[in-house]
Amino acid sequence: MNDTAAPSRPVLTVLAPGAAVLAAVAQLLLLPWDPRSNVPVSPGSDTLTTGYTWWGTALFAVVLAALAWTVGRWGRTGAAVVAVGGVPAVLLLVSFLTHEPDPDGFAGLWPTSWLCGAVLVLAGAAVVAGWAHANLPRAARSLLVPLLVAGAAALSGFLFESVASGEGWIARVISAVLALAAGHGLGWALRACGCGVGQSVALTTGAVVLIAAVDSASVPLWGWSAPDAPAWLVTITAYALGTASVWAWRARS
Repeated sequence: MNDTAAPSRPVLTVLAPGAAVLAAVAQLLLLPWDPRSNVPVSPGSDTLTTGYTWWGTALFAVVLAALAWTVGRWGRTGAAVVAVGGVPAVLLLVSFLTHEPDPDGFAGLWPTSWLCGAVLVLAGAAVVAGWAHANLPRAARSLLVPLLVAGAAALSGFLFESVASGEGWIARVISAVLALAAGHGLGWALRACGCGVGQSVALTTGAVVLIAAVDSASVPLWGWSAPDAPAWLVTITAYALGTASVWAWRARS
């Protein structure tokens, strides 16, 4: 996909699955299964913090970087992103879904916490693997920038849907305009990386659909109220039109 020399089949069939298993084991050992577990800063303290420790997080990052470098050096950068970044992202999502957040007024924002963590490990794997293969510029163009664009689309789409779910048509018009502008801007970034209109629209709208699905998962799990389907439809449609408009505008100019 983005490597000059194709690795042998044994390398691909052994390295990537092995790295995925090791990444999963490292996450299960070094990070708490409940990402929202609050613990006192000190015995008897009323100030709470997350269950993550600095040494566990740092060691986990080192392990992922070593695995990404290994797969990127002797395999493919894309395989490193999927195996080393994708597996922790999926496990993190499962971890969030199996622990209902506290009803503190911010519980509905939990998908953004997962999204930021997922993009961080995926982007980190792409950078390390591309650097290990001595092909970081190409890896950035073909993997890193599209990945960051997808993350930006999902995050902004989640926020715009929150605007669209407000009362009245004015809120939905405002959300649609914002999503159109965001889709157009992200489309320019993808076009600069050589992506076509179909691939770009699929990437931005697919990212918004993904975060919508993740957000909707809380309904059957915790009995929350269902997300506003029309608001999501407005946001997804606006992203698709905004991204495609980049190529339409170029065709007329």
